[in-house]
Amino acid sequence: MPSIGRILITALLLGGVQILPAQHPTTTAPAADLSTPRATLLALNRAMREGDVESIKRLFLAETPAEMQMVEADAQMAAALAELRDAAIKAFGTENARTLTGDTAAGTAESLKRIEGAEIVVSGDAATVHYSDDKAVPFILKKAGNDWRVPVSQLGKPLNPAALEQRISDLAVQRRVVRDIAAQIRTGNFKSSEKAREAWQSRILQAATSQPVIPQKG
Repeated sequence: MPSIGRILITALLLGGVQILPAQHPTTTAPAADLSTPRATLLALNRAMREGDVESIKRLFLAETPAEMQMVEADAQMAAALAELRDAAIKAFGTENARTLTGDTAAGTAESLKRIEGAEIVVSGDAATVHYSDDKAVPFILKKAGNDWRVPVSQLGKPLNPAALEQRISDLAVQRRVVRDIAAQIRTGNFKSSEKAREAWQSRILQAATSQPVIPQKG
């Protein structure tokens, strides 16, 4: 499946995000535990799996308007993917839905196991996270008040205005495709999850080739 943008970078940093059905609670959910760096990683992993937009935005530490825009775009993408997963399970069943979304109970368990097994070194208001099986450069969590949060700055270099606009535009297009496929699944337009996946791939590829490129300045 083509890249869905910065949300996948977040997924890698958190030990692999598995998409779960969107949640629709009838009462207000309790606030996530952000009292330790590990608790924050677990909370963010869960929020992204469930497409919980407000929790995702709270768990990231966005210090500039540009970072806030990136978090909003990624959170909305996570919500769209959870919506797709929910529609696929209802239409095709849990096993067949995996053909479309790639989600497995084993994958979810593994991602949580990696977070639980990570080495986290706290120094003042910063915490460095090392995964035992990850050769990537460790990343940092920061404490803001009483809460540990994931700085957006840890997910990549700052984008210039044109690059940021391009990323957000691309994610908006991809999000619309995902939600349209979910809507078509709900109305029975696809006979199987394989057909839905083929349509998703085709639409994303078409969108990628037709999306206008925003000129970079400088």
